Amino acid sequence: MKQCLLCILSFLFLSAVLQAQTTGKIAGIITDKRTGDQLVGVNIYIENSNLGATTDSDGAFFILNVPPGSYTVKVEFIGYKTNVFEEVKVYVNRTTTLEVQMEESALELDEEIVVVASKISLKKDQTSSIRNVTSEDMEILPIENTGDIVAMQPGVVLGHMRGGRSNETAYLVDGISVYNGLNRGTTVNIDPEALQEVEVITGTFNAKYGEAMGGIVNMVTKEGGNDIHGKFEGFLGNYYTSHGDKFPGLDMAEIDRNRDYKFFVNGPIIRDRLTFFLSTRVQDNLNYLNGIRRFNISDAPDYSLWQNPRAFDQEGNYLFNQHTGDGEYVPMDWGQSLNFTGKLTFKVSDLKMSLTYLLDQGKGQNYSHVNKYKPDGRNVNHNDSYLVMYQLNHFLAQNAFYELKFSYSNSYGASYLYKDPTDPRYIHDRYSANSDYTGFLTGGQDKSFYEGTTEKFLGRMDITWQVNKSNSIESGFEGTLYRYDSRSQSIVNKYRNTAASDLLYEPEVLSDSTAYADIFHKEPIQAAVWISDKMEYEDMVLDLGARLEYFDPKTTYPSNYRNPGNLLAKEDQPEWISTPLDADAKVNVAPRLGFSYKLGDRALLRFSYGHFYQYPAHSTMYLNNSYILSPTNYESTIGNPQVEPEKTVNYEIGLWQVLNNYMDLEVALWYKDIYNLSTVNIVTTYNQIRYGLYGNKDYGNARGLEIKYHTRWANFYSEVNYTLQYTRGNADNPIFTFSRAGSSQDPIPTLISMSWDQRHTLNATVGYNTVDWGATLTSYFGSGSAYTWSPIDQNPLHRVNLYPNNSYKPSHYSLDLRVFYEMPAAMGLKLRWTLYIYNLIDHLNENGVNGNTGRANQAIIRESDLLGHWSDFSTYEDRIYSPTAWSSPRYIKLGLGITF
Repeated sequence: MKQCLLCILSFLFLSAVLQAQTTGKIAGIITDKRTGDQLVGVNIYIENSNLGATTDSDGAFFILNVPPGSYTVKVEFIGYKTNVFEEVKVYVNRTTTLEVQMEESALELDEEIVVVASKISLKKDQTSSIRNVTSEDMEILPIENTGDIVAMQPGVVLGHMRGGRSNETAYLVDGISVYNGLNRGTTVNIDPEALQEVEVITGTFNAKYGEAMGGIVNMVTKEGGNDIHGKFEGFLGNYYTSHGDKFPGLDMAEIDRNRDYKFFVNGPIIRDRLTFFLSTRVQDNLNYLNGIRRFNISDAPDYSLWQNPRAFDQEGNYLFNQHTGDGEYVPMDWGQSLNFTGKLTFKVSDLKMSLTYLLDQGKGQNYSHVNKYKPDGRNVNHNDSYLVMYQLNHFLAQNAFYELKFSYSNSYGASYLYKDPTDPRYIHDRYSANSDYTGFLTGGQDKSFYEGTTEKFLGRMDITWQVNKSNSIESGFEGTLYRYDSRSQSIVNKYRNTAASDLLYEPEVLSDSTAYADIFHKEPIQAAVWISDKMEYEDMVLDLGARLEYFDPKTTYPSNYRNPGNLLAKEDQPEWISTPLDADAKVNVAPRLGFSYKLGDRALLRFSYGHFYQYPAHSTMYLNNSYILSPTNYESTIGNPQVEPEKTVNYEIGLWQVLNNYMDLEVALWYKDIYNLSTVNIVTTYNQIRYGLYGNKDYGNARGLEIKYHTRWANFYSEVNYTLQYTRGNADNPIFTFSRAGSSQDPIPTLISMSWDQRHTLNATVGYNTVDWGATLTSYFGSGSAYTWSPIDQNPLHRVNLYPNNSYKPSHYSLDLRVFYEMPAAMGLKLRWTLYIYNLIDHLNENGVNGNTGRANQAIIRESDLLGHWSDFSTYEDRIYSPTAWSSPRYIKLGLGITF
């Protein structure tokens, strides 16, 4: 830890970063209601805070640097009645506009006029599709992780934002990127209980954002206050389904198959100065996919003799089916996790500082159907990540402030059976034989080993200057240093090349100079600078900006990819020699434009346009960095640090309309071109071996329509959103074309549907929630995503060259419910009962379908298929039908908690 802190301190002097703020703004104009004259010197302040302003000579005011939340704003002026605006919502990176008309007071008494802020005041500066989900919203919705929050938004289809690939979204915590460049994932996850607000941008976004082409998810953490508040909840859950035949091993008498414990507490350390916030969540889930321990790892049955009559006893029992398992059900999709958030916040005068620590640990396994009857001996996935973040927010003047943010994150991911790859508990490879007759593994262990660590040093600064009532200039710069340590190895037999290899076994791992290992240490750097000017006028907002981005992979590449490792070097052919060259640093400029125009007091028209860049996963730059090639065609792949950033050009137009005081409607049309997508190109060596080299070639485009209806009246809440979407491209993923070539298939010469292309997506939420009790129901519908239909051999269409993703899966839908009831208890405490029911109606959606039939676990089984199968413990249907083809069955989770 000391070494990490020294690295952070050193890094502070080398870099600073800006991306996204974690505050908003309140602005407006104050006039005399009778005369319409602008009032000068009016005092405006936010109750229970030190934030406020005074109107200028034009009657205008602005309050910068307001944390997200709901506020009461008071407007006071001598000789006028005091205006009190209640429920003034402030969102991250947004301006809430108040138009105040003050009435003269005839009495020398304090008079107040209570006003509720209009809906248009919250939307005036919105130039693209932005959704802000507050902590109050998250408390009533049937969601328990940030992924569920994002999935509910229009434009998000099957985990993809507006048609892009799944890893094109950037996640931020308090405006700091938690992007893991190695795999384009996130370094840490955070529990919704610790969040004040989640900002989801599915369309174009401001120049302050980078490292994303699809969308932005900015999560703002909670802070402590002047009062102690807390909650402890414990949940037990199980699956209650009528589809037990598809999910063997579920016991409906069991109430604690899954366990979930949540705790948070916040309050003051020094009142009005220093506060704390702590949140913890511990989960231990067995989930619903089980195997049966018929075989142990050291069993060695032999089913190759089933056609020999001597292999059976007089009762017809097969004699070579050795199995020593206990026949118990074993969870095969289990997971354990720990999430912790700790935050200290210090405030004094115009200065605010915070120190945040996030911890994300977990381990678990994924279901493997081939291991159904031998569930032991499989790798366990491990995650151990943490992030330390320091933030400084300082007012330079009433119209200017800056934010400094520094962070260090360490993200460890691994997959192994034993921590030591030479552990003596590894057994001989002969037990791992996969029987072609049964279709299932009957012994053995996983023999792959992976460990990877990403260290990320990040510094950033953003400056906001309200030049005048109309112009707000934001600028900043960023710097990021990555440290990657990746180790991927195969565990092999030390005696594999000896005559005793069938008898002797000792595990060993080999160096990076062999085909059995890929090990690298890299330290790329990334930087950006940006500037934007938000021009806010009475009826119009124009947001112009540009972002300059820099990336240096800090590595080398071979000068001759036809002989990358110099294995074919010849003295008489010097042109074959490959020498290492320094990879080029890349620079790109991304312009951004946003425009909104107020149509009266009840509607807003908006348009936005922008260029967005994102580098492929950095692992694709460093893969196989020893350039070891297999002698077999299409078996090897090499990373390429010369790849260019992927690029998206986005266009969007939208209309937001107030229907009445409780309802509003939003419509958006959008289109995007996606260039330079990562792909694996084919290279042929001098000795005619074909292998893959990462590069940029793939293209895609997407277009869509989004409609969102929202209503909130007293305790009633409802929202419906619909997405119509078309997603096209020439490849689903980077290895798509390479894999087709390896199967002797031609590249796709036209644009096809992507596998996540789903025409219609509909989400609906309705709820009634009071302080003490409430219920919320959320429904999801999808018309079905694309898959590749392929006819059987006897079908005449079998001779036709059909493109991939040529048909669509059946539609899917589900209902989720959350109910809570709170009652008073002793010593000012409250008891809270909470019920979650996921997939309320126990409908099984067909997530995976058979390529011949288009249905889950329905296949055309021919006599020739059955001739190749023999087993005394499973059927052919069992072999090809996996429970992962279905969605999760009904899941009921009940919790009891104490709040204070």
